[in-house]
Amino acid sequence: MTENTRTDDGDKAVRNRRPSLIAWQVRDGKDDESYWDRVGVAWQNRDGGFTVQLHAVPLSGRIVLRKPEPRG
Repeated sequence: MTENTRTDDGDKAVRNRRPSLIAWQVRDGKDDESYWDRVGVAWQNRDGGFTVQLHAVPLSGRIVLRKPEPRG
């Protein structure tokens, strides 16, 4: 799947590249189970920072960023 984003400063058009990180909401369940819901993506900028695009914001405020799994 290709993700699209626009940089905040408007210096680039829409990019079509795979995100550097996936943003997840992690909810605790019963019996030490946890539930992971994808809530956004992040791309690394040239200066080492990240641009984050969230599709949802968890009520807990906890977001986990993880590298995408390799495509098979």
